[in-house]
Amino acid sequence: MADAPVRNRFQYQLSVAALVAALAGGPILLGCGIYLATQPDAAGQATLVIAAALLLMVGGGLAYGIFGVLLKAEGNINRIHQISLDIHDSLRRIEPLVRTTAENSQISDAVRAITHRETERDALRQAIREEMYRGEWEAANYLINEIERRFGYREEAETLRKELAGLREMTIEEKINEAVAHIEKLMNEHRWERARVEIDRMLRLFSRHERVAALPELWNRRREERKQELLNLWKQALERSAIDEGIAILAELDPYLSREEAQALQDSARDVFKARLLNLGVRFSLAVSENRWRDALETGVLIVQEFPNSRMAQEVNQRMEALRLRAGFKADAEVIQQKRTTAS
Repeated sequence: MADAPVRNRFQYQLSVAALVAALAGGPILLGCGIYLATQPDAAGQATLVIAAALLLMVGGGLAYGIFGVLLKAEGNINRIHQISLDIHDSLRRIEPLVRTTAENSQISDAVRAITHRETERDALRQAIREEMYRGEWEAANYLINEIERRFGYREEAETLRKELAGLREMTIEEKINEAVAHIEKLMNEHRWERARVEIDRMLRLFSRHERVAALPELWNRRREERKQELLNLWKQALERSAIDEGIAILAELDPYLSREEAQALQDSARDVFKARLLNLGVRFSLAVSENRWRDALETGVLIVQEFPNSRMAQEVNQRMEALRLRAGFKADAEVIQQKRTTAS
């Protein structure tokens, strides 16, 4: 407590003196009490002296401690008082600014709108075009309505609506072009079912669009053209006795044919399949006679897979286990012939 304020210096000195007196006088009185306690007839006096010594020491220490606590409390109170004065001074300085702000806040929304009219209008125009370019049509239309309602610019709002409609139409046209190009690609690849699904989806979205409305007719025409192309290839394969090519063409042609058309081709198709079976039988016999067991086994698997109900397939099945062993396969091994596709 050496840093006690000047105004409390006397009290501080007094508390120090009391502490010194207690620390100096207390032991002396305590010693005297102990001495009297050794005397035969001074027991009561010894007790009083010892009690007085203890009270003196305890009282001096308490007085010094209490003064220290009070001194710290006073210092804290002084600091709080100083802070309060600083706050009061700050409030006094900002009072004119607060009063000005309060006066400005009393201006009506209409007056402020007039004051910042040009700035808000430019910001609104920029926001409208940003929403247009992002494709947010509803947001752009809402902002156009706002520029008409708040600022009264009907002609400008109408111009913006036309610009919005044109941009939206152009965007839709681009999407339609992309979708139509994808559908045409599917038709070029002869993926008719997938193309039909895409056409139905476009019709649900843009049924009134001219190009979209024409897609079903285009699909029918292109599919019919492919059908006629396959029929011509089928006839050419028959004329050239191209059996394998004819079967590949017939497999692709089958989904295009109606029941009546399929029946009309039934005889020629039967001849082709008979020729195919005969060719496989000849290949099988030659491979067996020349001990080409793997070729024989492969041809036999083809016969069983393509003509499972034929008599030749039954005969081959009876010899299949022996062919497996001769071809180097384990007993009961499964041999699978991978299908070959012939480009039409």
